[in-house]
Amino acid sequence: MVLVLSALVVVNLYVFVWSKKTSVSAIKREAEAASRAPGTSEIPAASVPSRPLVASPAPGAGAQGVTAIEAAVAQAPVGPPGTVTGKVEKGDTLGKLLKRSGLAADEADEVIRSLSEVLDFKTIRPGQPFRIERGADGRVKRFELELGKIQTVRSERQPSGELVGTASNAQTRIELRTLGGRIDSSLYAAIKDAGESAALVDFFVDVFAYDLDFYNDTHDGDTFRVLVEKEFVDTEFVRYGKILAAEYRGKAGTFRTFWWQNGYYDATGASSEKTLLKTPLKFTRISSKFDRKRMHPVLHTTRAHLGIDYAAPTGTPVWAAADGKVTFRAPAGGAGNLVILRHDGGIETVYMHLSKFAKIKVGQRVKAKTVIGYVGTTGLSTGPHLHFGVKKNGAYIDPGKLVPIRRKGLSGKNLAAFKEEVGKLEARLEAIVIPTSPT
Repeated sequence: MVLVLSALVVVNLYVFVWSKKTSVSAIKREAEAASRAPGTSEIPAASVPSRPLVASPAPGAGAQGVTAIEAAVAQAPVGPPGTVTGKVEKGDTLGKLLKRSGLAADEADEVIRSLSEVLDFKTIRPGQPFRIERGADGRVKRFELELGKIQTVRSERQPSGELVGTASNAQTRIELRTLGGRIDSSLYAAIKDAGESAALVDFFVDVFAYDLDFYNDTHDGDTFRVLVEKEFVDTEFVRYGKILAAEYRGKAGTFRTFWWQNGYYDATGASSEKTLLKTPLKFTRISSKFDRKRMHPVLHTTRAHLGIDYAAPTGTPVWAAADGKVTFRAPAGGAGNLVILRHDGGIETVYMHLSKFAKIKVGQRVKAKTVIGYVGTTGLSTGPHLHFGVKKNGAYIDPGKLVPIRRKGLSGKNLAAFKEEVGKLEARLEAIVIPTSPT
């Protein structure tokens, strides 16, 4: 082995050092002689540029000739001409969507920058259709994303060469729809039977949230009437507008509310909004009431239950029961994930056992009906529910016995104008025929 290695070393020394034809010094001498030879056209290796040379512009073309050629090189097609269509997938950002559709990183960045002023990127949702069109030159000519039935955003290549983003809204029309029904099993079923969607059920519940708990206050035989705006694109229903007038009549009482300017009021002009919601959830049942001597279901000891438990499926949104400030948002032992809000008048509301928190933080002010968390079973809990507590001046009180105060109502000229309008709305409500119960 030693002899073989020694032989190889001798051969290398001969080829690269001693030989008059192949040694490094011999090759260098030949290269220098060639560079001095008259009429030579070779370019020394050291002077070869790191990128292809751009041809000089024709006489009279000026500096713009070089710019045009460089632009042509930079704008070489990335993909073949044609159209790509698809839908936003779960977990997609705009960047992921574009790259998955074949756009190079710089192309995707160009589209994103063009839409930055017209698109709230948080509004991108799974299922939204998109379309990408490449022109004959292979460059992105148009990108289009339908955010909904009404709004579409586009990025289009201009004659000047850059992509420009725009947003457009389809022309819609408003129709007034009246409907009435009788409760046989639930408000949800009654509104669906009247030909409307679950979105109107939620809307109706919101309107009466200060007066009615639609799980416990709803009974068979109760009736409802609604005058609501419906928005259409051509003949396609898009969404509900405002509920202009609504009535609920049943064992819990008769309640009417009317939209005026920026809120809901009863027929006298008093605000329909109060300092505290009837319940901080929709469609729940009370599984345990306020009781200072209740047997705890987990600890099996007599322990005060200083609130109301609302049984509801995990993930049910939990509302702020009133306008207030977030003072606590964190796990808290047996209370599980806990939110505490402070309100005017020395009132605090407490929300326990949440599965997760909404996007709120300590110190933030929230409005009534703001989602602050979601029903869960964290902490000492036997099943998914919300424990809702109320403190007044630091001491727990029974939420069911707290009398809410109405917000400021209408007065003066506003009240007179409201009463003139509400008379017409009341007449339309009373004209709605309630279907008779099936026998």
